[in-house]
Amino acid sequence: MNKNLYSNFHPAVQLIFMLLITIVSFFFVMIAALIIGVMVYRVPVNEWMGLLDMNNPANLGVLKFIQITQALALFVIPPIIVGLLAIGKPFKYLGLRTNTAGSDLLLVMLILLVSLPVFNLLAIWNEGLQLPSFMSGIEHWMKATEEQAGQLTEKFLAAGSFGTYLINVIMIALIPAFGEEFMFRGVIQRQLGQWFKNPHWAIVITAILFSALHLQFYGFLPRFGLGLLFGYLFYWSGNLWFPVAAHFLNNFIPVSLVYFMKDRFSPADIEHLGNETNAWIWALPALLLTIAMLLVFYRRQKQPVN
Repeated sequence: MNKNLYSNFHPAVQLIFMLLITIVSFFFVMIAALIIGVMVYRVPVNEWMGLLDMNNPANLGVLKFIQITQALALFVIPPIIVGLLAIGKPFKYLGLRTNTAGSDLLLVMLILLVSLPVFNLLAIWNEGLQLPSFMSGIEHWMKATEEQAGQLTEKFLAAGSFGTYLINVIMIALIPAFGEEFMFRGVIQRQLGQWFKNPHWAIVITAILFSALHLQFYGFLPRFGLGLLFGYLFYWSGNLWFPVAAHFLNNFIPVSLVYFMKDRFSPADIEHLGNETNAWIWALPALLLTIAMLLVFYRRQKQPVN
């Protein structure tokens, strides 16, 4: 497709093309992953589904392989293709600037660290939400989905060696930081902003999609809050390196705590990290300091992106 033709499409049409590209990418990448997996693990195709049982420790390597290939297929490859179609330079289109100031990156990381008590408080409120009795079936499904996701995360984070820890960093922190920011901030937020002519609505809707697509409903509010933070970091700067850095740090912290401080932090407890009963005492000053630091970041930026 001619890149000028793609750029002239209505943003809604561009989003539809992005969805189609994502479906095709997932199809071909997962076929390639299946072929590679069969060759590497020497398991016939008709027995491949049996390797997906997460209760069997021997299958953990296969599950991680699938997790990585799925992330590449869904979040990394499609935005790069969109960038190629749009202007022929995918990383420029996505907003990965080459002149990123180290001091600004450090400020963004400090903002993420300072804001963690706020997101912990949101997690507490989220976990306490209950649906009406007539929606008990939906609530049961949500809890079952959340429990299954938590079990998988627990098994992934249980790193017995430094090599396994590095794989976890790549799988849980590095690839999602780039891939999800490519997709949600680099493409979806940009195209929604062009469609609605309102960057704030674009940021809010993108944050909702970002949180909802994780399919962990009792973590919706903190992920939505993170989505807002990442969205405004990108909008104010036009530089995708800032949300990528914040996203990476947010995911890197629990992976590293579980490995380097396994006596204090277990994989089973990591989703509740910092969720003490007096979390609001820390959240209020953290919120005020986060706002102040965001104002500093905002004033340091020159060209907001739509």
